[in-house]
Amino acid sequence: MIIGLIKSVLKSLELYLAFKNKAFHRDLLNDHREREKRLINEIEKLRASGGSNDADRADIIRDQLLTEKIQFQYLTELYASNETNVPPVNNGEPPL
Repeated sequence: MIIGLIKSVLKSLELYLAFKNKAFHRDLLNDHREREKRLINEIEKLRASGGSNDADRADIIRDQLLTEKIQFQYLTELYASNETNVPPVNNGEPPL
């Protein structure tokens, strides 16, 4: 009786944590898309202004966008490896 109750509680906890993990990944994906969209819009606005300083700033933001994409790809691979129990690329180390 008590063992069955403990098993049920542990299973419920496992399912809850799996749900929280998926919700966290979904939120991470949505945040990434919003940041990406904001950076792209800022780059386009700076490029449209045509100034030399604005072009330099747009290049810096473009580099930031690329870094953001690489970091998100790393987090996605890490999440996928946790879901499938396959070791992540780079032994779990973040990209440089």
